[in-house]
Amino acid sequence: MHPILARFLTADAARETLRKEKAGEPLTPEEQHFVAAADANPKQKGMLLGVSGRALSSDAQAALVLLAAHAAARALREDEALSPATQKAREALKEEGASDEESDAFLASILLEEAFGYEQEVDSFDADYVKESLGEVPALAALSKESVDALFLAFAKAAPNDADRKAREHMARALFDIAWSEGPTSINPEHLETLLDNEVVQESDEVQDARVRATVSLLQTLAHQGLIGPMRLTRLRAQLGDDDA
Repeated sequence: MHPILARFLTADAARETLRKEKAGEPLTPEEQHFVAAADANPKQKGMLLGVSGRALSSDAQAALVLLAAHAAARALREDEALSPATQKAREALKEEGASDEESDAFLASILLEEAFGYEQEVDSFDADYVKESLGEVPALAALSKESVDALFLAFAKAAPNDADRKAREHMARALFDIAWSEGPTSINPEHLETLLDNEVVQESDEVQDARVRATVSLLQTLAHQGLIGPMRLTRLRAQLGDDDA
């Protein structure tokens, strides 16, 4: 988990920073990032300030997590190891028409996935995984409906037989609908969990096997297209129970 994200997951730290800003007191660089994120997301800022005590409602807790992630995303620009990849990601999103707010949200989602998306130690920050995820952004940002359709058709056509083709078509259509219905984003564990729940677990063993194989092949195809990095591919394949991951 990014240290700024971790710091501002506590309501006390967030409120104290906003209090200092309102009082005109000096802010640390980390606090400045949090204040900037709060000012850019006034709805969430208002939700956080509108409740008292340490026990937050689910909405206020969600607002706190969002602001903490956005603060961490802003800090990526100043991270020597991550700033080049961050800049390229932002430029790619801007070229495809994304606003600054949309770019912030995209990068924040990467940090949230790194922090909470996998069963791993959250006290450490996997900068290499975040760097890889940032490197996926240009290819994702360049996706269009036409390119997704072409990818879908090529993937289905490459199936070795008719049964596999049907499984590929079914799983590719379902995953694209789950992950990319509101615009391309990184394929993450939540997408796969939804896919498995909706399209696999209720089926016969034969259908389950075919659809899992199709999904593994789809992830490999996306990796060949630069839409999934090597570390992400390994983690997602492991989630599918792929012994070769």
